[in-house]
Parts: sequence; structure tokens; C-alpha cells
Amino acid sequence: MCGLCGVVYSAPKRPVDRDMLHRMTNMMTHRGPDGDGYFVGPGVGLGFRRLSIIDLQTGDQPISNEDGSITVVCNGEIYNYQELRRNLQTSGHRFRTNSDVEVIVHLYEDHGVRCVDFLRGMFSFAIWDSRHRRLMLARDRFGIKPLSYAITPGALLFASEYKAILASGCIERQVDAGAMKELFAVGFVLAPKTLLSRIRRLQPAHYLLYENGRLTIQRYWDLCFPSIAEEGPRRSVQEWADAVRAKLEESVRLHLRSDVPLGSYLSSGIDSSAVAGLMSRLGAGPVQTFSVAFEDPLYNEIGPNKILSEYGGYDLLNHITTCTTADFDLLTRVIWHREDPNLSAGGIPHMLLARLAAQHVKVVMTGEGSDEVFGGYHWYRVERLLQPFINLPLSLRRLIASIPFLRRKWSRSSRAFAAPSKMGLARYIRIIDNASDKSHDSLFSEHLRCGHSLLTDTEQQLHLPKDFERWDRFAQLQYMEINSRLTDYITRTLDAASMSYGLEARVPFLDHEFVELCSQIPPTLKMRGLHEKHILRRALEGVLPTEILKRRKRGLSAPFWPWQRRLPEFVEDALSESRLHTKGYFNPQHVRHMLEQHQHGKGHFGKELLGVLSVQLWDDLFVQECRPS
Repeated sequence: MCGLCGVVYSAPKRPVDRDMLHRMTNMMTHRGPDGDGYFVGPGVGLGFRRLSIIDLQTGDQPISNEDGSITVVCNGEIYNYQELRRNLQTSGHRFRTNSDVEVIVHLYEDHGVRCVDFLRGMFSFAIWDSRHRRLMLARDRFGIKPLSYAITPGALLFASEYKAILASGCIERQVDAGAMKELFAVGFVLAPKTLLSRIRRLQPAHYLLYENGRLTIQRYWDLCFPSIAEEGPRRSVQEWADAVRAKLEESVRLHLRSDVPLGSYLSSGIDSSAVAGLMSRLGAGPVQTFSVAFEDPLYNEIGPNKILSEYGGYDLLNHITTCTTADFDLLTRVIWHREDPNLSAGGIPHMLLARLAAQHVKVVMTGEGSDEVFGGYHWYRVERLLQPFINLPLSLRRLIASIPFLRRKWSRSSRAFAAPSKMGLARYIRIIDNASDKSHDSLFSEHLRCGHSLLTDTEQQLHLPKDFERWDRFAQLQYMEINSRLTDYITRTLDAASMSYGLEARVPFLDHEFVELCSQIPPTLKMRGLHEKHILRRALEGVLPTEILKRRKRGLSAPFWPWQRRLPEFVEDALSESRLHTKGYFNPQHVRHMLEQHQHGKGHFGKELLGVLSVQLWDDLFVQECRPS
């Protein structure tokens, strides 16, 4: 688990500015506090920050093949590296280290760009092939590890975090107006965009080639679901449950490979409990676990609920941190590490968890991914309840949804009810209710209001398989989830928070073989009636206590709306009329109106105000300068 960066010039003999490469690398010291490494050749430079997890003695990067013609830097973990290593040694390859990363070099020698097909893990990596003067960048299937890049005349720059690209001094800091609109319409920025028009993110399950000044990007993996007419594997409920349990155990066992101690995040829910329980069952104990409580009882799931460490039979040692309203001061740190902001303060409790865990271990397992794989969010229930009405004319559904009583009592459902019937981004945005539901026309300044149509532009970014229309609606929703919110919101938040403290976060539910198995499970077994994750609960019988197995999903959210009643000083400053006017993204009068309405309880503008504040802080961090506050 580390940070990588580099530059490749189209001119083969152009020398690399070593000071620039060091600036880029040092910008990510938090990702790899255990050391750095460099490779510099004609027209190419690679930088690396290391967090030592596997092969503590000889695993430094960059790593090259036997003749030095191929060099790699990698951020992440290859969990099946032992099996790959044995196969590669049998075919004649010689290894210099015991590192998991070295297998990538030799796989590339044998299979070229298809080396990614063999990797089971979380990763972003860069391979420099000096024989062909080719750079290959690749990212894991679910975007667990980040990777950004920028094209300049005659060069490509890349890094795990785009602040490292900015540190090069080669990129003009232009704001992407479309991405800014997308932030407020979707709730987060969808890859490949960032809020900076000159920097893009490599999308999950893609690789990029830069050769002789030409750039190409290719998708190497996609998740497929069976069509409604297709018969999937014929298995009973118990057979599916047994298969899920066996594959999840296998994934957890692989994720336990480490040369340093591991721990686990632990909430009162089924996902993190499953991971911690299986770690204990597989003999990883005593397992140190880490939980976050909230001072606000409305948000505190730990206080009233017994967590796994309190039951007998599990070798768990739990540590708890408490999230208070005062922790809102961490927002600037969250934005610095996450880079593009979102319309949620959920990064703050994630930051607190990471800070706590990093005091005890270097690696934690987490339950992220389970809700996407099994359809665990509340909007899956909403979509199923609305299914009988989906073919009503859109005009009629919008008329019904506008009834004040329905909007007050079932605000989320009414927005989904009024969405287009065809599953796509326009419907998905309304279903997940992650963004603001207010009009943004008057929120933005005049120059940001002008421009292209956001929805048309956004729809073009989202790849849909050719047989998407034949899938069950539940599967369609899962695909949308996995290819947008999971990769651009969930895993980004997890990586940013954990790596800010030099902590590696592993996600066993996002092992791609496990996800491929679960994609074949009939939707009626994932959601039995309106009861979510039915097959997972069945699979974990005997692993978790019955009380935990019966609990309904309760997401991690941050109760920071009280700050909007009495503003902290840094918020007052960021939202002042003068500062809003100077930065020029928003209409100061409209922001002041929202704030007054919100503070007096005459309207709910929490997401909008948090978004405005986050963008104002982001501008200080990344546009005016590139340094932490």
C-alpha cells in the first residue's frame, strides 16, 4: 500500500527534472511513510512512497525484471501473488524479492497488457516498458486504489493523488464547470472527471497506454448479470448460501496475507461483523477491532446495539472513538486527502476511525462493498415497491409525486416515483437521493450556469453493457451502483481516510471472484420480499449471532447539521459574501438566502450548504495553492 507518480515524455531523450519528481513523490508521504524510491531513464521518471506490508526487507519499489527492461511501481496488494509466483517460477522466471508486486513484472513479460487478467487484488500500477517506450497504467476492477493522470504537450504525468500532479508545476489549474455541476446533481464527481479540467482519473477496470505520444484507454473487465430469460446456475437456497460462505471465507483468507498485524473496522451491522467474525474463525485472533460512536443518540448505532466483540466465542479486542460535532473541524483535512469533495460529511467519521486504527495496526479489513454486491441499501426496497407503477406515463407520475402530502411523508420515494422509467443515470440519481433535490440554476454564478447540458454529458460517461436492457431491474440497479457510487464515492472515501494516516484498508467483499459469483444469485434471494441481504444472512448462520443477523441496514452518517445553526469561524469566513464573490463559483445572495432559511428552520439546505462550503475550501487547497491548510 503506497503512493506512486511519474512522468513520461514523448521525446525519448528529454531529461527528467529530478527535483520535480521528488516534489511529486513527497506530496504523498502520508501514503508511504516507510520510504521512497525512484527510477529515472531517458524521457521517463517514476516515483514511489512505500508503506511496508509484505516483504518488509526486500520489497522496495520500483521493481524491474531480470534484464531491467521492464519496471513497475504499484499501490495496493496482489492477494494471489503466491500462486502466481509458483506458476511463473515453473515457467522459468527468476525472482529477486518476496514482494507481491514482482509478479506483475513477469506477468507483463509473458502476457503484455493482459497481465491484469491474472491479478486478484486491489491495485493501481505503472509499468514502463523500455523496449517499446511504452507506459502502461492500470487500476483494479472496483477502483479501490486511485490513479489520476494529465496530458501536457509532449508528456503524460500520473499519480495516486492529483495533488502530486499539481506539485509538478506543469498543470494549469482550470476548474471543470461540468464536473462542478455534476457534484451538486449527483452528489459526487463521476470518473473520469475531476474538478480540474486538466486532470482525469483512470476509471476502474481500465488500463491506459502511452506510447510515442499517443494515448489509448481500454476496459479490461466488466461485471455481467444473467438476463431475465437466461437460466442461471440451478442451486437451492442452501447451496447458494454455502457457496457464498465458502467464497467469502476464501477471500478473507487471502486478504489475511500480511507481514504486519491486521485489524478490522467493526460496527453493529452484518458486513463488518462478518469480516471480523471470519478473521477470528480463520485463526487471525486476537483481532483488534475499531468502532466509531456518536455523541448524538439519533446517529449512534453502537450504544443501543451489542457489537460482535461483546459476544462470547470471538477473539476480538475492540477500541472505540466518539464522533462529536466539534469534529466538523476535520472537514478541511478530509477534502485535502479526498481531493474532489462530495455532498456528505461521512469522510469525518472515516477519518476518526483511521486515526484510531493507525495507532494500533497497519492494516484493517472493512465491510465496504457488501451493500453493492447484495443490494443492501434502502433504495432497493424503494425500487421494488415502485415497480408496479413504473409503466404509468411520466407526466402522471410527476403529477402524483408533486402532491405536498406525499412529498412531505415520502420525500425520497416521491423523487424516485417521478424519475424516468428506464434505468439509467437520470433515474439512478433520483433513487439514491445522494444529491441535492433543489434547482441549481440560482445557486451557481452566472459564468458557471452557462455551458453544456449536464445530464447529456454525464450519461455519455457511464458505460452500459449491450445486454443491459435484458437484465432484471434489481441487477440493473446493482450495475449502476457498482460502476458509479461504489467507485467514485465509497472506495474513494475509504482510501482517502485510511491513507491519510498511512493505514491500509482491505475490502474482502470486493474480491472480483466473489463478486462474480454473487452476480449470478437470483435477485429474489438477495432481497426476500423487502428484507435485504437474505442470502448473505443465510450464509453467515453459525458465524454470527442471530441478533446481528436479524439487524437491518443502518448506514454510517455524520450528524453535522447543528454547525449550520451556529457557524464555526472557518465556515463563516468561507461562506461570507466577499469570499463567495472572490472565488466566483456561487451566487452569494442565494447562498445567504439558503443559510438564513436553514438556520431558522424554514428550509432544509444541508447538502447544498455543505457542498458550497466544501468547494470554497477545495479552492483554497487546490486552486490558490497546493498545500494542506
